[in-house]
Amino acid sequence: MNIPYLATGIKLIIGILLVGGAYYVVNQSNFCYLFIPNLFLLLGLALLFEGFFLLVCSLSKRLAKRKTSVVGRTRATFIVLFIADLIIRLTGIMQTYSEEIDGNYFSIAKQEKLDSWYWLHTPNTVINNRREEYEFKRNVNSLGLSEREIHTEKGTKFRVLAIGDSFTEGVGVDYNDVWVKQMETRWKSHNVQSINAGIGGSDPVFEFALYRDKMTAYKPDLVVLTINSTDLADIAGRGGFDRFHADGTAGKEPPSWEWVYASNHLFRMIMHAAFNYNPKLIRNADSPENQHKSVRIIEEAITKFRKLTKKEGSELLVVLQPSLREFENGKHTPFFGQAELAQFLETEAIHYVDASVEFKKKGKSVAVYYYPLDAHFNKKGYALFGETICKKIEELGLLKQIT
Repeated sequence: MNIPYLATGIKLIIGILLVGGAYYVVNQSNFCYLFIPNLFLLLGLALLFEGFFLLVCSLSKRLAKRKTSVVGRTRATFIVLFIADLIIRLTGIMQTYSEEIDGNYFSIAKQEKLDSWYWLHTPNTVINNRREEYEFKRNVNSLGLSEREIHTEKGTKFRVLAIGDSFTEGVGVDYNDVWVKQMETRWKSHNVQSINAGIGGSDPVFEFALYRDKMTAYKPDLVVLTINSTDLADIAGRGGFDRFHADGTAGKEPPSWEWVYASNHLFRMIMHAAFNYNPKLIRNADSPENQHKSVRIIEEAITKFRKLTKKEGSELLVVLQPSLREFENGKHTPFFGQAELAQFLETEAIHYVDASVEFKKKGKSVAVYYYPLDAHFNKKGYALFGETICKKIEELGLLKQIT
């Protein structure tokens, strides 16, 4: 047996096993301890490259003369790549949101592929997310909402349906401290019942499908739809109403290379800088073209909400919600499309409130209304946000049916 060929074959086999092992560990470890598959990946790639090069050298005398030099450079290159990845990893500059919060990579792209048209929690479960700043624990009802069980018959109650993302769900605070539940306390004498249909990560397109197909059965008198900057980013990746497929599924498959992105921080940097992917693995999400398109889709969703609420005999209030990153030194920079959405709502005579107006009044102290790391509202922030919405509802006379 030719010993060089045997050594080359062993290197190729080990390289394949290491890369395959990295892929398996990333996908089976629930994205924990990703530095381990990263070692497998880099070492496996080094062995594969070296093995293929040695195989080619056996067929070319000219390359064979450079074998020692190229193999040495290959090993040096992969050592440099490992060190570069380690430095980037230690600095934390390429950490995702979930890694900053709890230390583990979370695949946003994987959760985008749904087996239904509805962005909901698993029904009849318990959510328990521990963060450095809070513990978010909530019971999920049979609909998949962070809400108590709801009876379709409302009797004489005035029902307010709040629908939006995690800022409506109330991530970061207890059930009764969510702004949605403040309505019941504030208007107790008016027999108000609030329904929290907020789901972290949702957007106005998923929210309309939820309202149309599941929530109209509860006959809300008032629908409060919240919109913020993350909705633009979500829609940039998910698209509009074309995300709903005829087979009852929704969304897109995650990119096949995500496992490499999850484990290797240098690869992340390259994908962001050279190919313009964002942490949600959406390409060119922040381009003006995609952002303008996202604004148009949100306007389309609002139009559908208005048409259906009118048909159902309900009122609609749209809330433009501020995020922590929009404030710097007490000054507020509206999120992309905020002014455009406000103009659209004015032109279409749709009730709305820009909650950033009240938060701007807090000046440099506005940060105390948010969790510094997580960036969701804290208890104080939800209270201010809820008060802003309640005052607008009272100002517009939307409680006239029960006063």
